[in-house]
Amino acid sequence: MSNKPYDRTSLKSLFADGNRPNAQNFGSLIDSMVNKVDDGISKTMKDGLILAPEGTESDRVLCFKEKIQDDLPKWSFELKQEANQGLALVQPISSNVSETRLFFTKKGAIGVGTETPKTNFEVQGVSGFESRMGTYQMGSIPADRQWHDITPELNGCKAFEIIAQVGKQGQGRYALLHAHALSTFGKSWPKIRKTQARYDWRWWNRISLRFAGSTYKYRLQMRTRSNFGDGVNVKYHISKLWDDDIMNTISAQE
Repeated sequence: MSNKPYDRTSLKSLFADGNRPNAQNFGSLIDSMVNKVDDGISKTMKDGLILAPEGTESDRVLCFKEKIQDDLPKWSFELKQEANQGLALVQPISSNVSETRLFFTKKGAIGVGTETPKTNFEVQGVSGFESRMGTYQMGSIPADRQWHDITPELNGCKAFEIIAQVGKQGQGRYALLHAHALSTFGKSWPKIRKTQARYDWRWWNRISLRFAGSTYKYRLQMRTRSNFGDGVNVKYHISKLWDDDIMNTISAQE
């Protein structure tokens, strides 16, 4: 029996007036329809569209082809059920070779070009960004020459990258800061390396950083060297480069 699929016109011709459909024709008609059990596809009010791999020979639940008769799909979604369980977006290269381009693990991690992401999001290959912003902390503080906390309470070894900018329009007073701040507990010997730019020559149009607090309870603080006046704020964002979570992630790979 041929496995060639029939389109609607072909099926209609098999069952046209005067024809006597045989068992093979009825088989073609049945095979042209969706069967929930055999095809692993269903739809419910609770779960919406449900797809499941058919049999045990393949993890594929959805594929995209240029033509339905093509043997090799352009892309496919596969529900991996072995060691690295998760959902994979796969690009077939040949009949027995394929590359996983995007992978969602069962634990919620995402891998680009890898099925074994070691962090919440991992890219195996070259990544590019038009811009980048730290989301560990972001906000603003008054540019009033007073020290202000820019992190929650800290403990242990920490490393941060900070970007901050302040300016008063029409006054010619602008400052931009890029810094790396490292601390091994509070009241230790922290290191803050700053790169700064300012609009004019006056040294007080700058932004300062420091760690303050006790050994086990300390914070990163920021201030301007001078008071920029009412309503002027320092805008900043912070990326976290090292803490216990990152250290534990590395330890888990050992």
